Formats: sequence, structure tokens, C-alpha cells
Amino acid sequence: MVHNTPLRGFDPDARRAPGVHGLLPFALTIGLLAGCANSSPKLGPQPGLAAGALPRKMETRPAAVAADPIAYLRRVARKCSALDQYTLTFTRHERRGLFQRLHGPEPIACWFRREPFSIRMKWLDEDVKYGESVYVAGQADNKVRFVTRWWSPPLLPPPRVNKVNLYAPIALGEAQQPLTDFGLERLMERTLKSLDEAGDEVTVEYRGPTQLPDGGPTTHFIHLEYPPTRHRAPIQELYIDVATDLPAATILKRPTGRIHAAYFYADLDTSVQLTDDDFILDAERPAHERQEKQNSAP
Repeated sequence: MVHNTPLRGFDPDARRAPGVHGLLPFALTIGLLAGCANSSPKLGPQPGLAAGALPRKMETRPAAVAADPIAYLRRVARKCSALDQYTLTFTRHERRGLFQRLHGPEPIACWFRREPFSIRMKWLDEDVKYGESVYVAGQADNKVRFVTRWWSPPLLPPPRVNKVNLYAPIALGEAQQPLTDFGLERLMERTLKSLDEAGDEVTVEYRGPTQLPDGGPTTHFIHLEYPPTRHRAPIQELYIDVATDLPAATILKRPTGRIHAAYFYADLDTSVQLTDDDFILDAERPAHERQEKQNSAP
């Protein structure tokens, strides 16, 4: 079923598209070193269900989502807004740098906490320049703290901790969003904000249960398409896990079908109990532990 829905707020040319967040290398140089380049990664989800049929309790859900996909997205957003903390593995594919090459995959372990707003990320590929990054609202002058695996002037050499303004990577073409836009709730907020602001220039279509690549979950596949004359990446594909009703992936495509960016969210754990210690970089821990000992000394 196709729904004509307003989306004037969706403007990929402005480098801030709904449903795209957590884009984060934090170097101060133009980023061709930010990850492995891949001009045509195999990202396409597969139609149908690799595992056979949906569990019996979910068999009626596709029809309900197809009847009103926008109402379903609002339910997903409410569920995301109820998550106070979680961990997940975030995998990023993104066009960036001087030549707009598609980089990735970049698997990143992530920690999220709502209050105080906190995000920590740890790159899992040791061949990637970046090691870890963390942002905690109100700390370090509201800057991102990060370390690299090797030295690239003007950054400080490892294991020294660098600090950067949230928007510096965007200005230098190394990111499309600030780190503070990362998270499942931010994804849905941006998507729904665009829906609420839009006119009749976009179609929203439910395309049925679809399995994500590499044995990923079965998802509800919702396709949003915008006028190619006005948007650099007019196609947004949103994948919601049928088992959890939480986002599993979003993909942006250009009019030719080339991938502009793709973001996958896996291994979601909402049962964690995160503390301040979870938002300290490994490079900061020795100094932090020394300070803790001094504070506890009689």
C-alpha cells in the first residue's frame, strides 16, 4: 500500500537526512583514512524469510503495518523513546571525503544512556584509524573525546585523548551528522519530524517482511521516496525488526540506486545497567583510577 505523505523536512542536500545518525569519525583532516573504501558493497536485504514463516504470534503483523505504515512508525518511535540505555553494534557504510567514495563496513560497539545524555563508541576493526570516542553532556566543554590507533597530525598521538567540537567533522566533510544525533530514538525523531513537516511529494510504501543480510533479523521494510530533482539521496529504506518493533537498519540511496549511506543496528541489549564508568575511554582509565584512589584515601 502506498501513502502520499509530506516530507519537506527531508533534505539530504543539507547533509542532514531523517533516519541518519551517529556519523562520527572525529579527525580534523579530510577523511580518506576513516575506513576501508568499497565502491559497491553487498548491502541489499533479501525479500522473504530465510528462516521460513514468521512466528505464529507475528503472522498478522505485516497486514497491520501495510494498512498504515506511518502509524506503525509512530508506535516504533514511542517504543524507542522509552529506552533509557542500551548497547548495540553499529555498522556504518558512508560516502565521504574529497571523492565521495563509499567507506565501510565499519563495525562499532556502542553504549547509549539517556540521562545524562551519553554515547561511547569503540571501533572493532583494528585496521581503522579510530579507536574510541565518547560524549557526555556537560563534560569536556560538551566536546567529543577520542583516541586514534595511529598518529595523524594535527591530532595528538595515541594514547593521548583528543577533543573536538561536535560539528567540526561535518564542516570538514568527515561526517553527515554530529555524534549527538546517534541512537534509535534520534533516527525515529528525524524520520517523523520530516513526515510531519512534509507535503505530498513523497510516497511511503510497506514492502513486506524482509531479511537483512548475513543472517540478520526479519524486518518490516518501509520504503520512502522523494523527488530526485530536489534531493541528492531521494530514497530512504527503513527496516524495523519484527520481533522487537525497533529499528534494525536504514539505507539512503541516490536516484541511480547507488548507496549514499547505510547504517545497521545489531546485538541490541536493553537490559544493561550502565554507569559513569562505561563512558570513560580506555586511555583515560589509568588516570581515572588514580584519581579515585586519591579521593578514597583517608
